[in-house]
Amino acid sequence: MRKSFLAIVLMYGLLFAGSFYWQLCAPIQDHPANPRYYQMFKERRGAVYDRNGLALAESAPDGEIFARTYSTASLSHVVGYFHQRYGMTGLERIFHEDLSRGRSLITTLDLAVQQSAEEALKGREGAVVVMKPATGEVLALASAPWVDGNELDANWSDYLADQRSPFLNRATHGLYPPGSTVKPIVYGAALSQEHTVGSQVWDDGGSLAIRNRTIQNFGGKAYGKITADQALALSSNVVFAQLAMELGDGLLTVLREFGLGAEIQFDLPNLGGHVPGRVSSDYDFAQLGIGQGELLVTPLQMAAVASAIANRGIMMRPYVVQEVRGGLKMRQITRPQPIREVMPEEAAAALLGAMELAAAEGTAQTSLDTAFDYGGKTGTAQMGQGSDHAWFIGFAPAERPQAAVAVLVEHGGSGSQVAVPIGVRLLEAALAVNE
Repeated sequence: MRKSFLAIVLMYGLLFAGSFYWQLCAPIQDHPANPRYYQMFKERRGAVYDRNGLALAESAPDGEIFARTYSTASLSHVVGYFHQRYGMTGLERIFHEDLSRGRSLITTLDLAVQQSAEEALKGREGAVVVMKPATGEVLALASAPWVDGNELDANWSDYLADQRSPFLNRATHGLYPPGSTVKPIVYGAALSQEHTVGSQVWDDGGSLAIRNRTIQNFGGKAYGKITADQALALSSNVVFAQLAMELGDGLLTVLREFGLGAEIQFDLPNLGGHVPGRVSSDYDFAQLGIGQGELLVTPLQMAAVASAIANRGIMMRPYVVQEVRGGLKMRQITRPQPIREVMPEEAAAALLGAMELAAAEGTAQTSLDTAFDYGGKTGTAQMGQGSDHAWFIGFAPAERPQAAVAVLVEHGGSGSQVAVPIGVRLLEAALAVNE
């Protein structure tokens, strides 16, 4: 009798739990097997706009349903797509309830900047993020390759077979060693904690012995007597390995203060990357100081880093949805939100000057004709197999930065040759937003 009673109680418990799950928890309203799922494709959906009111996504009649159309292909990694057969992603999924009720999204994206990013990444694998440093507004976010939300029916099988992973949003979910783009963080910390000043002279012999191991400059080049500012501009591994060892555990703290190792509070899901919990040797600290070792970051994180430096040490929360409006509900408006001060303003000003030097005389130079001064830092992240990843983070104009950018080209080789021209052209496109 006792066993029978327990069995009956267990059965009722399972029935109750199942009923609770399917009625209150399970997302059956969005399941393709649910007839109501198809009803939402028979109703006009709210549009998604860029910052200037240009449509990024809108619905148009297509027989008995409303089909979604997108203004440019690379939006699939930020706006996402909404499709009767293939479901929904990106902002289309996150703001589905609002959009399905006819409300509109006003984003911070600028369609012209987004299209410039798309053009720059065509034929490559990588990502770019363009931001306004003072507010955290994302002007463009692109990941290549992408899926075209307008061509899902025609190309879906090709997308699934593509070994380059076009569904992966490399801007938010690609994890990479930052290479020398981490050096501005190291330099900012060293300046803040008075381990060096911009005019301090260092002796760079091309390599640095750390017990029985060696850190070398790119190509083994020796720079001789150089100032700390020149060490950043020329990307001296020898100097930055020493600065990282002097910072010690404080370097790990600073990396986390810049948001590395943790997911960013952002409108889109993203990965936090990796900052080691502890470092056991001077050599490992030296590796971190030049952006190698265990450190992993996303392009979104590095765009936030570039923006914080450009914003005189104040890191702003990145955001891409400016406003939700329409229907009976009140408008929802996103306001700029400071996260924290990552370095004192005086140290940030000195760092900005060193990055401007990198653009004028160092590794971040370009032969492109520009009407503005900029600052930046390149990175060439060494990989165990294949060509190096090419990085660039930067800002413009140098005097009062209005735009910041992070560029990552997978297996692109030299950051100076590959990533810098892309970054400078995107800064140029972003500055046109403010004209």
